[in-house]
Amino acid sequence: VLDGAMDPSRPALDLNRDQTAGFDTAFRSFAKDCAKQSDCPLGQGTPEAQGQRLKEFFRKLDAQPVPSGDPARPLGEALATTGVIAALYDESAWPQLRQALTDAMNGDGAALLALADSYYERGADGKYANLMFANAAVNCLDQPPAFGGPEAVDAALPSFEKASPVFGAGLAWASLNCTYWPVKATGTAKPLKAHGAAPIVVVGTTRDPATPYKWAQALAGQLDSGTLLTYDGDGHTAYGRGSDCIDAAINRYLLEGQAPPAGKRC
Repeated sequence: VLDGAMDPSRPALDLNRDQTAGFDTAFRSFAKDCAKQSDCPLGQGTPEAQGQRLKEFFRKLDAQPVPSGDPARPLGEALATTGVIAALYDESAWPQLRQALTDAMNGDGAALLALADSYYERGADGKYANLMFANAAVNCLDQPPAFGGPEAVDAALPSFEKASPVFGAGLAWASLNCTYWPVKATGTAKPLKAHGAAPIVVVGTTRDPATPYKWAQALAGQLDSGTLLTYDGDGHTAYGRGSDCIDAAINRYLLEGQAPPAGKRC
């Protein structure tokens, strides 16, 4: 069972741009829900208008970070963006995000910084777990980097900002990480078939920010024995996140060997 799947046939540049669009989809879903709440710090307008307000807030933080309770770590644009992105992984964090944005817009960046720290697995002692390092090590070996240098990012900015007006520029520049990774890639982008494998259940969430739904669709189509299980919902991955329909379908396969029917949707 592959939940939150990637498309191994997509080169790094396309993967980064796809993910940027995924975060835009997730933000729009959050924004629509936020507009229904009386405490929405982005107002009750359209997702486009709300996104523009958030982008303007990030721009202000870039010029003037706000206090976070730690004098050495004021909340600037980069950490604020990461804090928002962290909350888009799980819709249960949306109320926390609304409050954190409200606080930050009123000059208290502690809650948004805490969200960013949770994403980077930063402990209270200032030490980090190795998730982000491991992620780069794996991705940068899998295939050549998205960009050869800053000039290439500049050229690609319009397409990233089209994918996400709010997060496009930041995620384009973040895509430089493998450019400077000290170990050369050993893999290349190519489809995977898994000839002779037992049924492989590929699970895709329609508004997944980190692994866009189209990746699951593509992988299920590439695999000789792939079958797509769709969760029409928000957040990253589907199993164990509250859908009895998804959990039952996956448990049935893992415990009894009965794969869900092709095209099953929850």
